[in-house]
Amino acid sequence: MQKGDFDGREAGASSDDSLDELANTLVANGLRFSRAAGRSAGGNRSLISVRVLANLRHGGPLRVGELAARESVSQPTMTGIVNRLAADGLVERRSDASDARASVIALTNAGMAELECSRAVSAESVRPALDALEAEDLRTLERAAVLLGDLAEILARRHR
Repeated sequence: MQKGDFDGREAGASSDDSLDELANTLVANGLRFSRAAGRSAGGNRSLISVRVLANLRHGGPLRVGELAARESVSQPTMTGIVNRLAADGLVERRSDASDARASVIALTNAGMAELECSRAVSAESVRPALDALEAEDLRTLERAAVLLGDLAEILARRHR
């Protein structure tokens, strides 16, 4: 899709309004979907704990402050989350290669396995809803999933 293609409109003010509306709808529905699928995963991990594991999976080792900023929580709150994950062997503290006085939090193999399990359980809960869709809607969702991943990567690069 090229700029200006949304809703068949030409580039300009009306297109900007449409893109603003699309961005708002994507964020709102993406969050709703993520929460609904995450709740279905159950287990004994909070959603924020699973998101921390996902942040480390996609962002590599990160400082506690960076994790706190990504999750919009205070640093003391994130420290507590990280401490619980570390106690369970899902993350580990390592020296920061760029600053020996600091440490970063890294995902362990057990943390990766926990994240994959959580995602698999969430995906299982989504499957029945997908089964109810028509083939054309499934193809649309397949394409949308790829585009959402691309958009997430673009946004992540802007914040690095």
